[in-house]
Amino acid sequence: MERILFKLFERQPNWTLRQLVQDTDQPEQFLKDLLKDLCVYNGKGANQGTYELKPEYRKFSGDPGTSTE
Repeated sequence: MERILFKLFERQPNWTLRQLVQDTDQPEQFLKDLLKDLCVYNGKGANQGTYELKPEYRKFSGDPGTSTE
């Protein structure tokens, strides 16, 4: 499921919960639990009400060869 979310965030950087529920066909609460670990919720600003990947996952999802481990 994380792989699917990473692919969606490659398409666009910000998603509302409603969009993610529709695109993944997963229950809202399940997605909220995943997003809590993977994303930052934008409560203010231009992208208010959307989720975006945490910085450590943004670079991970772009190129698997750049892992820091």
